[in-house]
Amino acid sequence: MLRAQRPNILFIYADDWGFGDLACHGHPHLKTPNLDRLAREGADFHQFTVCNPVCSPSRTAIVTGQYPARHGVHQHFATHAENVARGMPDWLDPKAPLLPRTLHEAGYATAHYGKWHLSGQEKTMNAPLPVEYGYDDAAVWVGPGRDVFEGTSLADVPAKDGPIYQTTAATENALRFIRSVKDKPFYLNLWLHETHHLVAASDEDKKEYPDTAEPQRTYYSAVTRADKQIGRVLALLDELKLAENTLVFFSSDNGPENSHAKPGEKFYHSVGTTGGLRGRKRSLYLGGVNVPFIVRWPGVVPAGRVDKTSVLAGVDVMPTIFAALDVKAPAGYQSDGINVLAALKGQPFTREAPVFWEWRGPHSQEADWPTHAIRDGDHVLLHDEKFARIELYNVITDRSQQQNLADKQPEVVATLKAKLNAWRKTLPTPFVQSGGRTPVAVPPKAPTVDRAAAFQRWDKNADNILTLEEYTNGLAKKEDAPKRFRSFDKDHDGKLTREEFTRS
Repeated sequence: MLRAQRPNILFIYADDWGFGDLACHGHPHLKTPNLDRLAREGADFHQFTVCNPVCSPSRTAIVTGQYPARHGVHQHFATHAENVARGMPDWLDPKAPLLPRTLHEAGYATAHYGKWHLSGQEKTMNAPLPVEYGYDDAAVWVGPGRDVFEGTSLADVPAKDGPIYQTTAATENALRFIRSVKDKPFYLNLWLHETHHLVAASDEDKKEYPDTAEPQRTYYSAVTRADKQIGRVLALLDELKLAENTLVFFSSDNGPENSHAKPGEKFYHSVGTTGGLRGRKRSLYLGGVNVPFIVRWPGVVPAGRVDKTSVLAGVDVMPTIFAALDVKAPAGYQSDGINVLAALKGQPFTREAPVFWEWRGPHSQEADWPTHAIRDGDHVLLHDEKFARIELYNVITDRSQQQNLADKQPEVVATLKAKLNAWRKTLPTPFVQSGGRTPVAVPPKAPTVDRAAAFQRWDKNADNILTLEEYTNGLAKKEDAPKRFRSFDKDHDGKLTREEFTRS
């Protein structure tokens, strides 16, 4: 197909959205008509895996094309003290080889709207702004710079309702951006809130599922709300006649959150499904890393194709986009991924390079025990820190990972173990930040406001909780109260505990 200009790139990244959370993946109740349409008009890859079972490292692999351990990103970015304890920097180094900056330098308009989480969550860190990573424009949550609600029709949404409207606000930003750059090629990240905690839905959202009981009703409603926002973007591409020349990706940063059984518990509404895969978020079993991956590019990616054999990984996104756009990689850049454009085009494809994982997070669930894993061909090998537990699976014949073959195929175990050990020796240990500003936060001066004392004064009913109203009433300048309240409200429940207020 003859194209007037390089294709646009739209990368939609969901949060904690499981492989089974799509109607086109067999979910019997969820309504995801826009993503189902994307799959009908593109290709659906069932063997795609992200490179870590939690947020920040998974996203690092997408934007660098390298394993997150190379950048010292082992878990989600948190407070400075937590990052230090994990052997992590406070943010992804903006001088790392980056997909957005490379495309920006190649003449693309670039933007990022939605979740960020490529830096820590303390203002004293002075984390780099998205522009330093190569974005022309950005509006985010869990990150520095312009808040996603700022400048949108949802700017006055109460803080307690933030999780309901964050993706809608991000979509409003994305629509505005597409209209503003429709005459030049663009690269756009739309990184969704759904289905991360706090999973929430409005009464209007819940009308889609009038006969569904909780907690499923809220979860399903949140998924369908996100699907509608994706539909708005696809509709605009159609309206502006950009769909034919836009390469669209949809995926998720990791598998679904582990749910809680009782109403009122933190993850009560987090009832996503892996589609029968073992493990969930924080696990190196497939349920934690094998997520949806749908790609549409009319005239290039065959429509309606379901690919159940091509082995693709998060680190492949960057080199594949470079190949699709005929953009040169940065000088000296070495990706851990490979160009999988042939697989996207439906051509014969066999992955020669293994895929590796490292997990340095907690092992609070039984399925979270593996610390390292490798996939080579049809086999996945998992082991713990001391090699005391080793499991081997053929994930083509045993996708749910129920038949441990380690004792029956010791030669395969030995081969994969040797490859995994060789890979581990290439990783920086201990991690040392290279380039960029120092990730160590300078201890702040004593705050001009004693937050503990302020909390006690403002908590008029002495219930050890600050509502938005109590917080606003306590401020001398009230103009930015909702935004400032959200910056303290780390769990997005619309309430501030004493700890949230004093530690932020």
